[in-house]
Amino acid sequence: MSLVVGVLGSLLFAVGVLGVGYGWRRRRQRSVIAGTETTDVLRLTPGPAEVVGTAERSDDGPLPAPFSEESCLLAEWEIEEWDESGKHSSWRTEGQGTVTTPFYVDDGTDRVLVRPGEATVELSGPRGTTHVGVDENPPEAIQRFLDLDSTPGDPDEALIKALDWGTQVGDRKYHQRLLNPGDEVYVHGTATRVGAETFGANDFELVESADDGHPDAELFLVADSTESELVADRRDWLLYAGAGGLVALVGLGVVAATALPP
Repeated sequence: MSLVVGVLGSLLFAVGVLGVGYGWRRRRQRSVIAGTETTDVLRLTPGPAEVVGTAERSDDGPLPAPFSEESCLLAEWEIEEWDESGKHSSWRTEGQGTVTTPFYVDDGTDRVLVRPGEATVELSGPRGTTHVGVDENPPEAIQRFLDLDSTPGDPDEALIKALDWGTQVGDRKYHQRLLNPGDEVYVHGTATRVGAETFGANDFELVESADDGHPDAELFLVADSTESELVADRRDWLLYAGAGGLVALVGLGVVAATALPP
């Protein structure tokens, strides 16, 4: 019995430490976003940069949206399935992720290419939802997405699980949020020069990190919120850190109690 309690205490401690770490990451992100001055695209220099402007398609073109016939530049997607187990029933997340393609940000002074493959994507616009019953065939757009071996970028375990839809039972909801050409976008990343023939932001692209001797940004974030909204959203860092610290202390106390002689 004491062994089980000790394992439980260790798990509580680990969860608490993770909570504290997540809270402090949110705090650091808040500080970085608030402390970085938005730069005119025309005046970009190598290194950390923050730009705000209109999202425009690049030569790579827009992407097909995961669950509709629309085109987009970025998409966040989630698949939920209705699960019933005994007396309990709920919507269970079967898979979630993002799909991206390079796009331009135009702020009126110039435009810069963004390669968001490694970025944290935070979309807060309207979420489109398609409900598909267990006995219904998914719409063509959804079926195309489910038939893919992977989305752009590296597939993860959640994606593979989501694509194994045929083994699941129950109704499904397919959610997506999109960044479309013409939408306002915030990007915080690393500006790196891609050419030296002319002066201007067309010589740069925004990426996660660059091997050019200049410092990399601490954060690579693409969002459709304003800077002030992103800063306000991260005021919850103290809640995560405080709750995590409390859980870690409880877990540590449980482990210590089981270590005492009977």
